[in-house]
Amino acid sequence: MESKPKLSMDKEKFEWMKAQLYVPIVCDVLDSLGYRNQAMHQRLRPLDADNSIMVGRARTLHWMEMDYIEDDPYNLEIEAVDSLGPGDVVVHSTDFAGTNAPWGELMSTIAKRNGAVGCICDSMVRDCRKIIDMKFPVFYGGIRPLDSLGRGRVMAYDVPVRCGDVIVRPGELIFADFDGVVVVPREVEDQVLEMAKEKVEKENQSRADLLNGDSLRAVYNRYGVL
Repeated sequence: MESKPKLSMDKEKFEWMKAQLYVPIVCDVLDSLGYRNQAMHQRLRPLDADNSIMVGRARTLHWMEMDYIEDDPYNLEIEAVDSLGPGDVVVHSTDFAGTNAPWGELMSTIAKRNGAVGCICDSMVRDCRKIIDMKFPVFYGGIRPLDSLGRGRVMAYDVPVRCGDVIVRPGELIFADFDGVVVVPREVEDQVLEMAKEKVEKENQSRADLLNGDSLRAVYNRYGVL
């Protein structure tokens, strides 16, 4: 039997995750497997609380601070954004200086048009109301109106980057909801999702038993989840 194309398989996986899982469950499973630093820093918050869920594969951009304007300053940035496709999540490297906003309305417009499902920007963003209006999910570190021209530039893309205190590798699974952002390493992805499915089922059973009057201790002893 011919196998399904990877993109189709990913789409089914992402839709299932959005419908069935939530970020804390995935974090708990990663903890149990020894991956205890996969949740991004709490400074990263959704631009729109009502549109904060995203599931997709990391497309990483590595930024560098600049103090001058050079020829073709947007070259790799444009190349990277033009290359976005279905199921991609844009992941910007951390910018502690916060001198500029590398993500805004036009980037969101083409990203969404190309099928990308969100952006994690560990820096500043701008054009916020327009991004919210187009319902493109963004997690951000701050808001500032300044352009990246002469302040920062993309030095490479689709390379490992640090974002929210987590090393993110291209193609890794990104899952975000109102509670935060988690990065699932490739080598344990299928195992994590299977274990997360089992944990959700146990939590659903625990919730029902608690509502029926059982004590937290009794329910924990029964299912082993909290």
